[in-house]
Amino acid sequence: MHVLIVNNLYPPIMAGGAELIVRNLAEGLAARGHRVTAVTTCGPEMEPYPGEHVGGVEIIRFFPKNVYWSFARTGRPRWQKALWHLKDSWNRDAAQRLGAIMADGRPDVMHTHVIDGFSPAIWRRARAVGVPVIHTAHDYHLMCPRAFMLDRNWNLCTNPSMRCRLFRRWHLGSTRHLSAFVSPSQFLLDQHLAAGLAVPITGVVPNGIPEISVSQRMEDDPARGAHFLLAARLTTEKGILVALAAMALLSDLPDIRLTVAGRGMLEDAVRAAAARDPRINFVGYISGEEKNQQFRAADALLIPSLWYENAPVIIVEAAAYGIGVIGSQIGAIPEFIRDGETGLLFEPGNAAGLAAALRRVATDRALRQRFAVNAPSVTQRFTIDGMVEGYLGQYQALLQNH
Repeated sequence: MHVLIVNNLYPPIMAGGAELIVRNLAEGLAARGHRVTAVTTCGPEMEPYPGEHVGGVEIIRFFPKNVYWSFARTGRPRWQKALWHLKDSWNRDAAQRLGAIMADGRPDVMHTHVIDGFSPAIWRRARAVGVPVIHTAHDYHLMCPRAFMLDRNWNLCTNPSMRCRLFRRWHLGSTRHLSAFVSPSQFLLDQHLAAGLAVPITGVVPNGIPEISVSQRMEDDPARGAHFLLAARLTTEKGILVALAAMALLSDLPDIRLTVAGRGMLEDAVRAAAARDPRINFVGYISGEEKNQQFRAADALLIPSLWYENAPVIIVEAAAYGIGVIGSQIGAIPEFIRDGETGLLFEPGNAAGLAAALRRVATDRALRQRFAVNAPSVTQRFTIDGMVEGYLGQYQALLQNH
């Protein structure tokens, strides 16, 4: 089978987790003997981009003509961003370039992911030449220009502007050119369906991540206080301030510890909290061995989000270390946590509720041990093999019905 995978970025050019998921899928398909072509973008100054073959995958990069490259959007004035979005609503150049690639080596199926820069025009071009298209949503891009369903103050958007409503109507209407639509979580799929998704075949395929090789966890010493880890973007919607407020409510537990890792606009607030409370430790952005050490030392991971998380990979990472997750009951987070078995859920934004969950984990060693015993049931759901098999099933069903 020849699969044409389209995503706006592809490693080593990266902006988030979607690029890693796409690469895992592409290389997983290639490892099974399928021909895989990955089409992605590059900056105008990078063209013509040299051909690449990495991990058995042919990679083609080009610049879909627009005001700027989508990867270089940071700091652009609002008028320029508005012009970019207008052009990206139907990018004929991207459709023509994809059409030429398909003509050169006709795929059996085209699998799109994040289409910023390409636009829905590529869907109609594929349909016009008889290639079925399956799309995977990694965020809310088809429903929201910011892709997060958040307003400019990083709060849940409850009253979208007319511009945003037109954006949503156009993009969801364009899904009529798709043959199938897939999401890594049921919540994200349901949000699209409720908003007017126009695709006959839908489904859920969990993301697959590589097996995480971890050092042995530190022993759960009953003599030391519980250690909690919050590793996230330090912004309002991630619930950072909720976690700090919860710690303030637990002044009677002097032995617990909260390590906050990350960077963002709330760094000063975290530093100030750490200066007031010796139980709070701010370590900034972590990766590699430092990240490994922080996870090894933790008794539970916190995800106090205030927004509609889709499929947080960090939950799977925590399970690989044998620790549970204390997460907000919002978005797709409840799909990844079995309350009382692999973690605890609490009402989003409720500092008292989070404090109660922290207290429960800190004082119940048997609960922490239960999280460790059940952790493999989480990691086993999100393997690369499982994801590849899931999508192969989607492709085969698509071709049978095409």
